[in-house]
Amino acid sequence: MKNSGRVSSAVLAFSALLGVGAASAADLPVKALPPVEPIFNWTGLYIGGNVGGEWDHYRDPFSVGGTTAFGITETPGTVPLSSNNSSVTGGGQIGYRWQQPGSQWVGGVEADFNWADLKRTQTLTAGLLSPTTGVFVPGDSLSTKTDFQSSIRGNLGLTFDRLLWYVTGGVAFANTQASANFIQTTSGGVNFPASSGSQTKTLVGGTVGTGLTYALNKNWDIGAEYRFTSYGASDYGLGSVAAIGSAAGVFFPVPASTHLSLTTNEVRFRLNYRFDWLAPVVARY
Repeated sequence: MKNSGRVSSAVLAFSALLGVGAASAADLPVKALPPVEPIFNWTGLYIGGNVGGEWDHYRDPFSVGGTTAFGITETPGTVPLSSNNSSVTGGGQIGYRWQQPGSQWVGGVEADFNWADLKRTQTLTAGLLSPTTGVFVPGDSLSTKTDFQSSIRGNLGLTFDRLLWYVTGGVAFANTQASANFIQTTSGGVNFPASSGSQTKTLVGGTVGTGLTYALNKNWDIGAEYRFTSYGASDYGLGSVAAIGSAAGVFFPVPASTHLSLTTNEVRFRLNYRFDWLAPVVARY
């Protein structure tokens, strides 16, 4: 009995010690869970601006000759002109991206509109006209100009959290003007008057490129993009030149034209603001 009393006392003392330990543990502060780290998602409508440089290549053979309105034929002449020009370009873009939560792939569509100042005037010289090329004379000139371009494209990208690499491609448009100026000249005692003509068209072609974009935060992103565009070719009527005349001052107009084609390379630096109205809420722990 004496021993059992000692055991009971030991048990009671141990239980009391456990109770005190549990109470002390309950009073200790609970360690907070780590903060939720959001996963960046590129889904959303965006609008932005861009500025950069552009380099073009025109092929624009300059032609005069053929049958006149009076049934008189002048031997055709063609000068195979071409030129390379450069310009600052600037404009804006609007688009939409979508990214499935948990996927690294980002799809999208985008439209852009840019101004440019791609222009060149080529004046014919005696060297360009040797051997003879019809009724051209030194001093005649052909001017080409492109002042705006636009495109509608699809995008496909691969994202590494806030960094997005993408390829892009679609249809492109360019507003292009060709103009001719024929100087006054005298031949065989006949004074041929000056003349000019021009035509403006929208060329349609294809564009492809690639770019990198970095998200500064959930709304703003910056990036750079390279694109190559081929706008195809089209015939431009350039009025007529008084190529056949008489001492009596009667002149017969001969049609002038150019078959203009245009390709461009450009680099643009971009800034976008994204409206995340439709962006999914995604988080990880």
